[in-house]
Amino acid sequence: MILTTCAACAAPLAHNAPRCVRCHVRYCDATCQHDHWRRGHKQMCKKIHRGGNAEQYYADKKYKEAVAVAVEACAEDTKGQTCYICTQALHWKTKEGLVRMCACRGTAGFAHVSCLAEQAKILVADAEERNLDDDKFERWYTCGLCEQEHHGVVRCALGWACWKTYVGRPET
Repeated sequence: MILTTCAACAAPLAHNAPRCVRCHVRYCDATCQHDHWRRGHKQMCKKIHRGGNAEQYYADKKYKEAVAVAVEACAEDTKGQTCYICTQALHWKTKEGLVRMCACRGTAGFAHVSCLAEQAKILVADAEERNLDDDKFERWYTCGLCEQEHHGVVRCALGWACWKTYVGRPET
């Protein structure tokens, strides 16, 4: 779980800690919950709830932050390039820029994090459907072209993409 500390006092929490009824932010006890409500949780609660509850909201937020860092870090290398997956310089939906992701040579090494995430999601679903026993989640951190692991800020952004994709999945 991503939310392992109390939203009010940051103390470590048990798995079954009390939660806000609407957005599911977690607390130590009712005292912390009331204190957090008075300090401004009331204004954020609806926004968090609309964002898929607390864990999904924070995973989405961390993903967006990580993508922005990755795009900024790769900005110099990606000037004038296009994504090898969607063939666009700016992603049509998210408007995110490109990243240089692996050891691929030429134009094959440029992509949008969201394109890489969608590709990984499809490959993991395919592996699950075919009951493949290998590490299906390796598709989230390995290039499908050169088979090298993604590195640095791109790997971090893909990690958050993976987390936001599967955060709502039931625990097994």
